[in-house]
Amino acid sequence: MTIAPRAAARPPAPRLAQDATDWAPDNKFLNGPFTPWTEESEAYDLEVDGEIPADLAGALFRISSNPRFQPRDADRYHWWEGDGMVCGIYLRDGRGAYRTRWVMTDSMKFEVEQGEAVYSGFANGGTPGPPPQSAPPAKNVANTNVGIFDDHLLVYYEGGLPYAMHPETLETYGSYDFHGGVDVLCTAHYKTDPSSGDMLFFAATGPVITWYRADVKTGQVVDKHSFGIKAPVLMHDFAVSDNYAIFFVTPAQFRLDHIMQGKPGVVWNEASLPHGVQIVLMNRRTHAVTWHEVGGHWANTHFYNAYERDGQVIVDGHRITRLGTPANRLDTPVTSHSWFPPALPHRWRVDLTTGTATEEMIGGIAGELPRINDAYTGREHRYGYFVTTRSLAADTMSDGLAKHDYLLDATTVVEGPEALTNPGEPVFVAREKATAEDDGYLLTLWWNRLTGLTELLIHDAADLRRTPLARVKLPSRVPFGFHGNWADHATLDRAVAAPRGDTG
Repeated sequence: MTIAPRAAARPPAPRLAQDATDWAPDNKFLNGPFTPWTEESEAYDLEVDGEIPADLAGALFRISSNPRFQPRDADRYHWWEGDGMVCGIYLRDGRGAYRTRWVMTDSMKFEVEQGEAVYSGFANGGTPGPPPQSAPPAKNVANTNVGIFDDHLLVYYEGGLPYAMHPETLETYGSYDFHGGVDVLCTAHYKTDPSSGDMLFFAATGPVITWYRADVKTGQVVDKHSFGIKAPVLMHDFAVSDNYAIFFVTPAQFRLDHIMQGKPGVVWNEASLPHGVQIVLMNRRTHAVTWHEVGGHWANTHFYNAYERDGQVIVDGHRITRLGTPANRLDTPVTSHSWFPPALPHRWRVDLTTGTATEEMIGGIAGELPRINDAYTGREHRYGYFVTTRSLAADTMSDGLAKHDYLLDATTVVEGPEALTNPGEPVFVAREKATAEDDGYLLTLWWNRLTGLTELLIHDAADLRRTPLARVKLPSRVPFGFHGNWADHATLDRAVAAPRGDTG
C-alpha cells in the first residue's frame, strides 16, 4: 500500500537565467501567485490545521504553469506558456506528503542543456524565428492537465502528445500516444465515461476535429472520427452527454502562422463567424454531425457537464465576451483582464427535433474552472463547483470558492481564511459509501499572500463554509495553474505497482 512518496535522489537544481522576481515586474503572470518556483520539492508529515478526513485516501495531482527559464520576451509572456511542474499531494490515514517534479519533455531537456529559453511565446507573440536546428521543432510545455490513465500519470498539453510519469516518484518516461492511436496531439480536457471507465477526448488540428475513445483496460484507441469545422478554432474544452460529443465553434482562433512571425497566436476574429457561435453535436455511436446556430460573438471557456432530457441536449458552462487579442490589433496585445473578461455561467439547450439552440445566463457570479462530481459526467447533475473572479485584482486571478445548486438556483461563495486567496480549480472527491451527489470533499490549492506559499484546503462539499475541514500547508508555492485530478488509493496503488516499459 502506498502511504506517501518514497525518498528519491534529488535531481540537479535548474539553472535559471536570473532571479525570477526580476524578469518582468509589471507582468501579472510572473508575479504574486504566478511567480515561478525554481526547485523540485518533497516533504512528509505535512503540517495540518484541522483534520484530514480518515476516508480521504489517494493523491491529488495538480499541474502548475511554471517557467523554468526567463522567457525570451518576458513582457509578453502569457500564463498559458509556463513549463509544466507536477505537484502530487498524497493523503492517507489523516496524514499528508508532497512531491513536485518538472515534466521533462524533449523540448525542456534541450532548454536545460542550453541553460536558457529557446522557444518564442505563442499566446501574445514574442521573439520571432525558429528554434536552433538541433532543437525539437516545437515546444511541448506539458502544463494543462494531469491524471492517471493506463497506469501512467499522464500530463497533457494541447500542442503535443501527453507525457507519461511515474505516479509516485514523478519520474518522466516520455511521450504517450495511446499505443499508437494518436499521432500528433490531443486535448487536455478528457472526460471519463462513468459507465465504462473509458477515456473520451479529441484533437483540434487547425480546422479539423478528431474524436477519440480509449479503452480503460488496454489504453488502446477503440473509436475515432474526424470532421471539419471550417476555421482554426481554439477549442480547449468540450462536453459529452450519453449520446453526443459537444463542441462550440467560436471566434477564438489559434493561428500557428502568426506565431512564426512573432505575432499573437490566440486571436479574436469575429469576421470568421458572420452568423455567430455554433454548437456542433457528434453522435457518439453513428458519428453523424449536426450544426446548430446560437448566434452572437462570444467564447465558452470551460464546461461543467452536458446531459439529455425531454428531447434536448442541455449544456452547462461559462462564457466570456472575448478571448485573446482582437484581429485588428495584433501589434499591441491586450492586457490580462482584457484577455480574460469575467466569465459568467450559462446554460445552452439544443432541441433534437427542431435543431434550435438557445442560451440563458445561470446566476450572475463571475467565475472560472468549473467542475462537477465526475460520476455524473453525461448525466443530469444538480451541483457545480467553480472559483469566483468577482474582483479584477491587479495581482490575483480568483477570489473565492463557489457551489451552485441548479435545483434551487442558488450559489454559495466562501473566501479563504486569513491571508489565503486565488484558489485553483476545485476537485470533488466522493466520500466512501456516498449517498448523495454532493456527499464528499472539495480539494483546492490556495495562495497565502503573507507567506507566498501554497495550502491545500479540504472543504465539506455538502456544507460549504469558510473554515475548511483541513488546511494542509505545503513547503513551497505551486504557481497558479489550470487543472488536476484525484486518484483514489486503489487506482494509485495499482498504477504504482504496474510494471514499467512501453509508455504507450
